[in-house]
Amino acid sequence: MAAVPVNILIDQGANFDTSFYITNQDGTPLNMAGYTGEAALKKSFSAPDEDKIPFSLSFLDRTLGHIQIALTSTETNALKKRRYVYDILLNSPNDYKTRVIEGLAEINPGVS
Repeated sequence: MAAVPVNILIDQGANFDTSFYITNQDGTPLNMAGYTGEAALKKSFSAPDEDKIPFSLSFLDRTLGHIQIALTSTETNALKKRRYVYDILLNSPNDYKTRVIEGLAEINPGVS
């Protein structure tokens, strides 16, 4: 399964969360029982791994393929106004890794 491109907008200094429904190729929900995963931002795909900014990844409903990524207001406040790249990688119980979502994350600076 190829990663689905989804661009996101993150408000600097505010809590951020967004959720996704992950499906199989036939459109049915991906049952994520036993899955683990990770999600992160980087300045570019070629940036070193130590520059990763991890999202909190939650499985909201494993049987419906519903996941959520989140950052705290402290974490978003530390982000510079720029475009980052991000992705979400899932690991199945048989250790098969799949990038399910990827895209650009634009940081929207605030006044308050």
